[in-house]
Order: sequence, then C-alpha cells, then structure tokens
Amino acid sequence: MLHNSHAGEIPYEIGNLPNLEQLGLEGNNLVGHIPTTVFNISTLKWLNTLSGSLPSIIGFGLPNVERLYLGFNNLTGKFPSFITNASKLQILDIGHNSFSGFIPSTIGNSLTNLEWLNLGMNSFTSSTPDLSFLTSLTNCKNFRVLSLSGNPLNGFLPTSIGNLSISLESLYMEGCNITGNIPQEISSLKNFMSLSLSLNELTRSIPDTLGNLQQLQGLHIRYNNLEGSIPNDLCRLNNLVDLYMEGNKLSGAIPECFGNLTNLRLLSLGSNELTSVIPSSLWKLKDILQINLSSNSLIGTLPLDFGNLKVVISVDLSHNHLTGGIPTTIGSLQNLQLLSLKYNSYKVQFLNHLGA
Repeated sequence: MLHNSHAGEIPYEIGNLPNLEQLGLEGNNLVGHIPTTVFNISTLKWLNTLSGSLPSIIGFGLPNVERLYLGFNNLTGKFPSFITNASKLQILDIGHNSFSGFIPSTIGNSLTNLEWLNLGMNSFTSSTPDLSFLTSLTNCKNFRVLSLSGNPLNGFLPTSIGNLSISLESLYMEGCNITGNIPQEISSLKNFMSLSLSLNELTRSIPDTLGNLQQLQGLHIRYNNLEGSIPNDLCRLNNLVDLYMEGNKLSGAIPECFGNLTNLRLLSLGSNELTSVIPSSLWKLKDILQINLSSNSLIGTLPLDFGNLKVVISVDLSHNHLTGGIPTTIGSLQNLQLLSLKYNSYKVQFLNHLGA
C-alpha cells in the first residue's frame, strides 16, 4: 500500500506501478485532479479516498478492483461511468461528495458482486419514480448494506425491494423525498438489522409485517406522514434497540406489549396523536436510556414504578394531558439528565411512597 504524507498533487507517474494492488491516500492535503493513469492500473484491488476530481475521460476502468473508497471529498460530476465496468467490485463508497444526476438504473446488472454501496449525502436522483436501480440491485446476491440518505430520489419504494438479497442487513434512505407507503414486501428481508426511512413523505399505516424482521435492532421512521395505530406486531422485535417514530400522525394507544422489548434503549414516539394512558409495562424497561412521548394526548398519572428506570438519562413527557402528582421515587433516578413534564396538568404536591 502506498501512503503519501505530503501536500501537493498526485503524480502522474503513479500509473507506472504495474503490480500495485492497494492504494491509500487518505488523510492528506492532496490537490488537483486524480491522474487518469490511476484507472489504468489493472492490478488495483483497493483504492482508498482520493482528493480532487474524477477524470472526465470515458473508457477507463478498474477490472480487478474490489474496494473503492472515495467518500468525504469534494468530488463532483455525474455517477462515475468507469465504476460500472468494475465487475469484481464488492464495496463502493462515494458518499459525502457533490455528485449529481441519475443513479444508473442497471447498476446491479454489472456489479453483481456488490456487498456494500454508499451513495449517501450527494445529489443523486432516480431516472424513474419506482427507483428502478433498486430493482437492479436484486442481482447482487451477497448485498449487505445500502446507504442512500440525503439524495433527492423523488420516488416511491417498489415492491421489488422485498427481492433484495436475503443477506441485506442495513438500508439507509433518510431525507430522500420518498413518497407512498412502506411496502409489506420489505418483511422478506429477514436479516435486516437497521431500517432508516426517516425524513421522507411516507404515508398510510405501518405494515404489521415489520414484526417479521426478527433481527432488527434499529427502526427509524420518524418525520413522515404515517398514520393509524402502532402495530402490536412490533412487539415481536426482540432485538430492537432504537425505535424512532416521532413526527408522524400515529394515533391510538401505545401497545402494552412494548414492555416486552427488553433490549430497547431509545424510544421516541413524540409529536404524534397518541391517546390513552402510558402503559405500565414501559416502567419495567430497566435498561432504557431515553424516552420521548412528548406532544401527544396521553392521559393518566405517573406511577411509583417510574423509579424503576435506574439507568434512564432522558425522559420527555411534555405537552400531554397527564395529571396527578409527581412520584417521589423520581429521586432514585441518579443518571437522569433531562426531565421534561411541562405543559401537563400536574398538581404541586408530590406523591409519597404510600401513594397519597
């Protein structure tokens, strides 16, 4: 592997290294254009973080490259055409740049060995409203991670998303101008560990089939236009750690069975239209760190069991219709850093241990 620790341009002569397999240039102050000679090194398998801009000349390729890291630069232009010729590519990371234009609708047809694709935080869009590039990625049989967040895709999730590789573990599509509903077919991805669809314009209800994603650890669907009740089927997600659903139009009660989610650390249901009392089972989540139930229409009182949350750091119950007193057991929450009970109807007195 070649590392350059000096400022300046990448030398043109770097293309004269006929046996080079790994090229790492990250963490430098390199300027100027990336020499086109780099893309003539047919033995190159790993190219890590270049600066400057990609060559505009079409026809270069890296036939043996397996890992291509070009993220966190100021790279501009359209989707690099040479990439679709890299048939052995397993990891492609060009996130956090200034690329624009269409994601090739046939990207998965040629990159069938792709395992990890990060196009996030660019200005990519889709050539079709049904995000046809997603359908093409069903050809990638070992696909594990897809990150598209922060691109104005302006489309909807196709039912073909359920045909992505069963090995897919993570899907990040936050802030992508996605409309329509969450297709039930997404439940076919049994090895999902993280699903992030926040900051979009998703509508209709949360499909109860999400409860089939038994490996899921993170479910982030906040700030959409989702409506209806919270499915009890989500209580089957025994590995769930983060559940973010705030900023929607969810109504009805918080499922009592949420208390069965013993691995839950972060629960955020704020800014919805939830009613009824806070289920007593929530106060049994002794390992939970953050709870946000603010800006709903929740009623009832806080029980003495509130003191069971021994490791909780943040509790926001503001802007509800809670009444009664504040239990004295709150004094046992030694890790608590934020407690917001404002804009409720609490009495001044505190409850004592006898429940008076």
